[in-house]
Amino acid sequence: MPVNALSLLALFGITVIVGYVGSLIFSKTKIPDLIWLIIFGFAAASFGFADRALFFAIAPFLAALAILLILFDSGLNLDFYQMLRIFPRSMLLAFLGMVISSVGVAAFSVYFLKFTLVESFLLGAMLGGTSSATVISVVNKLKIKENIKTILTLESVITDPLVIVVSIVIVNMLAGNGTAAPVKDVLSTFSIGGMIGIIAGFVWIFVLDKLKGKPFDYMLTIAVLFIIYVFVESSGGSGAIAALFFGLIIGNSRIFSGILRFKKKFALDSFFISFQSEISFFIRSFFFVFLGIIITINYDYIIYGIAIAAILFIARLVMVEISCLKMKMAAYEKNVMRIMAPRDLTSAVVAQLPLIYGLKNASAYSSIVFVVIVVTVIYTSVFTMALKDGSSRKKEEKQEED
Repeated sequence: MPVNALSLLALFGITVIVGYVGSLIFSKTKIPDLIWLIIFGFAAASFGFADRALFFAIAPFLAALAILLILFDSGLNLDFYQMLRIFPRSMLLAFLGMVISSVGVAAFSVYFLKFTLVESFLLGAMLGGTSSATVISVVNKLKIKENIKTILTLESVITDPLVIVVSIVIVNMLAGNGTAAPVKDVLSTFSIGGMIGIIAGFVWIFVLDKLKGKPFDYMLTIAVLFIIYVFVESSGGSGAIAALFFGLIIGNSRIFSGILRFKKKFALDSFFISFQSEISFFIRSFFFVFLGIIITINYDYIIYGIAIAAILFIARLVMVEISCLKMKMAAYEKNVMRIMAPRDLTSAVVAQLPLIYGLKNASAYSSIVFVVIVVTVIYTSVFTMALKDGSSRKKEEKQEED
């Protein structure tokens, strides 16, 4: 049954209810709410309540909307000083993850799927990064130190544009569209997004100060965020990185007022933060319902998808061990880092590129990627639930201090 206005309204309403109830269940059982949201989305599509083809057609738009708002929210809630301390380790974790995961998946693809080396690295690039939406959603509800949350958040944020840029570069190589310069493209993407996000953020804290006490300052900020995202993406940068830094500057306006010795101390209105958290809750909830709606499983590739997911889990263990050398943390927190291996809509979207460009084995990419998404999200959710509770964690930290 095609989606109409009434079914969409019902879908939105039930999404909020499932997300809210899921949050309550998480607080009691440690079962992440994203599991119930994905199940609800899959059921809605399977029983004809939501048109999978229609939602899949608008996947790029909804993916961009979810990612930019979720990352903007993350930026608002990041501590600037903590980010500075953690950024090098997050970068190391992100690049190690991209390299180790891509190489592992590529080796499997060459041997078992009989892909060429370049085709194999394309599949590896598609699955090389963790899901920012899933990771942020899960870690924000866990009782772990803020520096660990920041590491995992930044890692997932960094890998999203990496996955997109590297996948596009390899697709162009396979399609014969000229020579590729992946390192230059990646650096350009990050620098353009970061610089525009920072500049826009500083301009906007002055604008928000002038708008203080006036209505609709939040909605105006979101409108500017959308324009920044479009401008950065059109300029060859990462809109996701721009959204993160735009939020970071606004959220830390008081800190920057002191650092730059502004005559006036800027501060973000508490209502602004509160309203953003409400919007973020809905966007995150609908994102996972949407993911459940568009997931399609090709049974011919289930075994391959499960095997590749297992490779990604092993790669995760290796990269965490390397990147966390000489870093003091409780065993609970290290286990959290080890299990944060979910893939999501970014991988699903770039998996459509081979179909768009008419590449060989095009259908295999999306089929395998969907299986990996399901398996990795379930893996992260199950092991999150299985981890020790907060009291056990505190006990471990106390023992380490002693």
